[in-house]
Amino acid sequence: MTRELTCCNDTYTRDATGVWCYPWGDAVPGATDLSLSDIFAIHLGPEDHVPIRTLSRDEIAWVKGERVDPANVLLRRTSGRAAGIGDLVVGMLAPELHVLTMLTVADVSGLAGVSKATIDSYRYRGYLPQPQATRGRTPLWSRPIIRYWLDNRPGCGWRSDLYGSTLETTAPGR
Repeated sequence: MTRELTCCNDTYTRDATGVWCYPWGDAVPGATDLSLSDIFAIHLGPEDHVPIRTLSRDEIAWVKGERVDPANVLLRRTSGRAAGIGDLVVGMLAPELHVLTMLTVADVSGLAGVSKATIDSYRYRGYLPQPQATRGRTPLWSRPIIRYWLDNRPGCGWRSDLYGSTLETTAPGR
């Protein structure tokens, strides 16, 4: 399958070899494909909802048992056995996406050394990456994504295009 697969608000991308990567290209440690069989193995109640990616027409036909070209269906590697419906890849599993390891707005503000209001402001202006998950109404970020953002976010004076360079000095007569 040549179609690119993304997960968690397009934060992670699955390459052609089946490796899940961050936006900056590094492989996500411990990441594996989440398949339909993985979802069905979880005991879900009638009110539970597991978000999965939108399936293509061929993938829906595959799930219905209709004949389709398997090259058009994103399937988990099966080590020689015939692929089944449960092998359809619908997302990504990674240790960093466990709800107990993810960061809230308060956690991010503590790591950044700013107030929660500042983080909310960054978020609403698009300066903070989209959360990888939402639990209830609480946005959650993975630690590596926030670590990368903290290491690469603009610092003081980054809007010099609007206010002029903070390094420029104006001497009389110049």
